[in-house]
Amino acid sequence: MHRKAIVVLVGAVLGASSMAAAQRWGRESRPRDGVCFYENPDFRGDYFCLRAGEDLRSMPSEMNDRISSLRIYGRAEVEVYKDGSFKGKSARFDGDVRDLRLDIWNDRISSVRVRSGPGYGNTSSYGGGSVIRERSSQDVDRMVRRAYRDLLEREPDSAGLRLYRDHIVEDGWSEAQVREAIRSSAEYRQKSTMTRAKAEEIVRSAYVSVLGREPDSGSGGYVNRVMREGWTRQDVERELRKSAEYRSRR
Repeated sequence: MHRKAIVVLVGAVLGASSMAAAQRWGRESRPRDGVCFYENPDFRGDYFCLRAGEDLRSMPSEMNDRISSLRIYGRAEVEVYKDGSFKGKSARFDGDVRDLRLDIWNDRISSVRVRSGPGYGNTSSYGGGSVIRERSSQDVDRMVRRAYRDLLEREPDSAGLRLYRDHIVEDGWSEAQVREAIRSSAEYRQKSTMTRAKAEEIVRSAYVSVLGREPDSGSGGYVNRVMREGWTRQDVERELRKSAEYRSRR
């Protein structure tokens, strides 16, 4: 298989220290403590890895928005960002994610931070309940709220927050398991079944929010991208902010 070596600069770590790493799609050795990012679901295809303490401020073009599963090794966790330079929507994973196509993050990761984590080991399960209990209540609530916002686009109700908080604290659930449970819910299945009417409403909301008006005939392209590529309202809003109309209004 033809492989292209891509040299990237890894951003500053913990303030003063910095490091550089050569990243490539390939089959490099797995780190003792770190994360490997795979091009395909189920940890298949080419991949690259980062050790705990390393950041990747900007994905090379060959890798940007092309990650479909990730695996945690040793004591590590990863925070992923939708945009480069650790900007935009983010999520933290402290356990393996077999298929990002079931989440909003498939082919949408543009920068990452890998940190030392509680350490779940090189398995697809998520153990370590005693370690999870060391999380602060604020960290636990953030995990649940982040999953609700990403997948259901709303804040958790009191019953849902209490349910998943108990699973994290008492059963040792990771954020990935919370997301998996939400994806199994009837609300998520209904929400994820996209119709043209739903897509048009998403685009309409973005137009009203960003441009302060109803969409015109040119909005059809956005509707198609919502339906075919799974664009969210935030994706449409981001593109509208690049438009000449928005810049002139500013």
